[in-house]
Amino acid sequence: MIAPLRETDPDTVHASPHLREAHRFVASTLLSPQADSGRDAPPVPAWKAWLFTVWVVVITAAYCAFALGWL
Repeated sequence: MIAPLRETDPDTVHASPHLREAHRFVASTLLSPQADSGRDAPPVPAWKAWLFTVWVVVITAAYCAFALGWL
């Protein structure tokens, strides 16, 4: 079972200055603009996208046929 999230009151949360500094360090390391370099990737050619789509459909159809006992 997944436990429900509890609402926290910001006034009751007391983080030490060292913990806040660690949070800032981790956030600046993981969320730096350099980590967002995936947006500059070239687009995938259309024939590769269609080839992948056909491959997925063929594999899925083969799996379904095998599961139904047709193969």
